[in-house]
Amino acid sequence: MSPEELVLAHADLRDRLFAAKLLVPCGVDGLYGRSATFEKVLNGVDAAAYALGIVDDPITISFPPMIPRSTFEAVDYLRNFPQLCGPVFTFTGDNKDHSELVHRLDEHEDYSDCLSLSEVALTPACCYPLYPSLVGQLGDGDGWYSTMGYCFRHEPSVDPMRLQAFQQREHIRVGTPDDVLSWRETWVDRIPKLLESIGLEFRTEFANDPFFGRAGRLMSRSQIEQELKIEWLVPVFGEDHPTACVSANYHQNHFGELFGISTADGAEAHSGCVGFGLERCTVALFAAHGTDVSMWPDSVTSVLWP
Repeated sequence: MSPEELVLAHADLRDRLFAAKLLVPCGVDGLYGRSATFEKVLNGVDAAAYALGIVDDPITISFPPMIPRSTFEAVDYLRNFPQLCGPVFTFTGDNKDHSELVHRLDEHEDYSDCLSLSEVALTPACCYPLYPSLVGQLGDGDGWYSTMGYCFRHEPSVDPMRLQAFQQREHIRVGTPDDVLSWRETWVDRIPKLLESIGLEFRTEFANDPFFGRAGRLMSRSQIEQELKIEWLVPVFGEDHPTACVSANYHQNHFGELFGISTADGAEAHSGCVGFGLERCTVALFAAHGTDVSMWPDSVTSVLWP
């Protein structure tokens, strides 16, 4: 499939979801309203993904879709993924500044320099707010967490699998290297069983994040060589263009060192996370089984709504 044909395939699936009133256009690519049926399927995927981790007895916690700018900067998201980030800007001026802002609005002129960087940023991954909350020494039995929330990444596209505003279910493990890697292996066994049970084809690959720039290419290569990121790819647009719907990541001691997190025995903590792209899984289900949920196989619906 050529790049042009791929874009047409993306747009065709998006338009079918629009026609079925499962997604609602909002005027910007990758930003859509969702029908009750779409949300029902998404919530079913989330419930199934959450249930996979219940055996770990995680602490379940939720955060707003924003993080402090200090955290956003500390995790180096702006340094590594400037093309995706969403810092929040706001107006902090006086009456004169406001008059200038209104003038530019009336004239349809650029007003970006009338705004100032705020103390918050849109959350790019829903596990990021967790790590600063763990500063200090973990207690015995701590180290398993689960969270779900909205994330933002600036990658506008007609591909309905690639949204700017989307939800993740993340399971997180914080502990010794052996703790985290052993935990990740349990998820390598769990994830295929869930994807198979809801009728999604997939393949598994070691992967890398979209680091930016020349240094980013070196980081991407290192990430693959060290097998830090595993993805479960669903071929909604064919085997040559699969989309990652689930990933399992090993951060090594990155967040432990950054936020001063130590294990119960005082060693610097390592961490890992398993993330489910809930909209990606949901769109993949509509692509695989059709836009009429009432026609889906009982074997699939019984998993989503037991």
